[in-house]
Amino acid sequence: MSRRRAGRLGVGAGAVVLSLVIGVLWSLRSPGVRAGSPEAGAGAERARFAEPPGYELTVDLRRVRGRGPSGTAPPWRLATSAEGIRRTMTELYSVGFVDPDLWAEGSFPTLPELFAADARSEALRRVEDLTLGRAALHLDAVQPMRARLDVRFLLDRAGRPLVALAGMEFTGVGLADGADVSVRHEGDYVLRRSEGRWRIVSFDVRSRLPSPALIHRKVRQASFSPGLPSSDLLFVLVIGSDARPGQQITATRADSIHIIGVNSRKGVASILGIPRDSYAYMPGVGMGKINGALVYGGPDLMVRTVERLTGIHIDAYALTGFEGFVRMIEAIGTIGIDIPYAMNDRGYSGAHFRAGPTRLSGRQALALARNRHDAPGGDFGRSMNQGRLIIAAVEEFRSDLQKDPLSLLRWAVAAARYLRTDLSLSEMVDLFLAVPSFRPGQVRNQVVSGTGAMVGGHSVIHLGASARAKFRDLAADAMLGR
Repeated sequence: MSRRRAGRLGVGAGAVVLSLVIGVLWSLRSPGVRAGSPEAGAGAERARFAEPPGYELTVDLRRVRGRGPSGTAPPWRLATSAEGIRRTMTELYSVGFVDPDLWAEGSFPTLPELFAADARSEALRRVEDLTLGRAALHLDAVQPMRARLDVRFLLDRAGRPLVALAGMEFTGVGLADGADVSVRHEGDYVLRRSEGRWRIVSFDVRSRLPSPALIHRKVRQASFSPGLPSSDLLFVLVIGSDARPGQQITATRADSIHIIGVNSRKGVASILGIPRDSYAYMPGVGMGKINGALVYGGPDLMVRTVERLTGIHIDAYALTGFEGFVRMIEAIGTIGIDIPYAMNDRGYSGAHFRAGPTRLSGRQALALARNRHDAPGGDFGRSMNQGRLIIAAVEEFRSDLQKDPLSLLRWAVAAARYLRTDLSLSEMVDLFLAVPSFRPGQVRNQVVSGTGAMVGGHSVIHLGASARAKFRDLAADAMLGR
């Protein structure tokens, strides 16, 4: 398990002010809380079990297409072959991920049977990539949450399936002595009929699997008393989409990207902004502006891109856009903040504020988050203000909770409705309950710097030694500059 954007709207970190509440509190959670787990109620009710539970994998065959020299074929004509592909892929992921009886202590002996004869040696050599690998030695079971399959056939001149290209996406929850960890695996496979069935002849796979060290750490946490905080570091990626009302939040570029690091043992946190035009490598896509990762592969690709750029393992993400941000603030009420300097950006973001303490509505908070024209350093200054909004949101929630414990419900509902995250609602509630343990005044807010350049006619930012030093500093203990 490892575990988007230019434009005028700076919803970025401001758009996810509630995300710090989620991120900061995650590490102070009840030990049953986990990052990246699905909202299926599995973790809260499992506790410990004497024998591993058994799960049966069901693969959802979403799309079937076929094309050849004679044209396309309707899906119904391909149904029998498509079912054969689904059987092979179901068996592959049952062997590699779902059925502990087939793991054989990490050797997966039946795996090669699913491959054509000339591909079996490569399957054995790449068993760590095709399965849970070493994690199987430390997991009791994996509960499948999603298994989706798309199939495209190359047809011969008679319209019969000759070769199949299968795209598989699998997510699950790994169980280990009362603890849960996220399991994700996806791959593109080429299959041909061989020895009476469809078998794999080549593959290109990608995975985010738990390491043995992570599983051990989660198990240790699961054995703690509920009232004790975790001593782990936590890193949450908060993403603000440039999506306007009516647009999908993953259909536009990310407008801002922030990593929130939390050191729960010290009770402190750090916010590190990454310029949206940073020139970075996006796995499976190539070099480009980092904010493009949201469009090319959603929050998962953004997570993997940031992890590759920074060397920081991301535990969870939170994503929202223009409309979601405004509605979150409206659902909460207003946000108190100390405006660092006077702003007058009426012609663009609409930000018009005096310096000093004030309270912001949803649209006013959006205007502050958008403003880059009279912010020092342009986008860099805007990113700093977005970090200030995140901190202000945490302080606002802390104050609300002290005044009225029932305000938890208002905040939790707003976050659940307007944030896309890989945390479940029950996890968010547990996190909110832990907020009194956190000290908002200990948050460091910084933005990495870089050098402007032109690449392919586009303005980009090259991050240099200073940015790399900040990434290392944050990764070490989540405490920037301390």
